[in-house]
Amino acid sequence: MSEYHVQCQFVRGNERYTAWIPEEYAKLGRVLKLRHDDGHWEDGWEVKRRGARMLSSYVEDHERNYLKQREASDI
Repeated sequence: MSEYHVQCQFVRGNERYTAWIPEEYAKLGRVLKLRHDDGHWEDGWEVKRRGARMLSSYVEDHERNYLKQREASDI
């Protein structure tokens, strides 16, 4: 059975955050603790919107593509 990630928008007070999370946690209204790129965890993020759904293997293989954006887009 394939596993999936879902792109979700989270809200905490006036803050907004978007991330890919495993589908099992992507339930509207659920409040989660999220780990950021620098490794620290933050409590209190509510799942407000669900978006695209993709195979977990694809999301994990491409999660750092933004680090090479300039290399890919410069002439």
